[in-house]
Amino acid sequence: MTRNLKGFADRMLLVGCGNMAGAMLDRWLVAGLDTAGVAIVDPVAAPREGIARFASLAEWRAAGGTADWIMLGMKPQQLGEVAGDLADIVTGGTHLLSILAGVSLADLAARFPGAKAQVRILPNLAARIGAGVSAVASSGDADMATVAALLDPLGTVVALADDSTMDLVTAFTGSGPAFVFRLIESYAAAGERLGLPAEDALKLATATFGGAAALLADSGEKPGALIAQVASKGGTTQAGLDVLDSDGQLAALLTNVLRAARDRGRELADIARGEG
Repeated sequence: MTRNLKGFADRMLLVGCGNMAGAMLDRWLVAGLDTAGVAIVDPVAAPREGIARFASLAEWRAAGGTADWIMLGMKPQQLGEVAGDLADIVTGGTHLLSILAGVSLADLAARFPGAKAQVRILPNLAARIGAGVSAVASSGDADMATVAALLDPLGTVVALADDSTMDLVTAFTGSGPAFVFRLIESYAAAGERLGLPAEDALKLATATFGGAAALLADSGEKPGALIAQVASKGGTTQAGLDVLDSDGQLAALLTNVLRAARDRGRELADIARGEG
């Protein structure tokens, strides 16, 4: 059930509104967020009815823009530029939300010392349909009840004690949908190579992955228990599992995938701090 945001009366500014920030905003609008209280600073963002869009922070400020909540959704490499234009209006009443990969709460506090609170959010693209995962950590005097109200329409929310693991979470859940899409794509391609029509292979692969994930979430069981319900000794499923499990190659591959994504997040953090 999507929490209703019709009672959210504060002013919100989105600095950057690309795929991820746009998915969050669109879901908030579905949940009843009042467009009159929202502004976007992004010269190339898709227009949204009722929401003022500005090409730059200077243009927004010239129009008398004010905000109680500011969400940073641009590229992490742009943090220095944005902070220079924005820091003086991030005051003691302002909540600063950030979905910037690699940019820590400490980085945000250093750039925006006047903020009431810094809130680091790591969502993923499935937020677009309310089936996302959002990890959240905060510093300062954050209004976490309102933060929770904003994140609830996006899907599952995981509150972290601090943001020390956020680079890994960025790789694990933020980048995760792309990895799953690649697995589905590759699974379908394998079916096609073995004789399935391409369209059938993709449809079957998508339904198989989606159904298995839904069953796992609904059952409350561990993956191994469900594997045992599908596989029988000496059967077809076990023959395939033997290939997947050979020499721990699958686990090693996925570990390397996550490590590469995590480490890139750290590199982006260095760039955002001007160290890269």
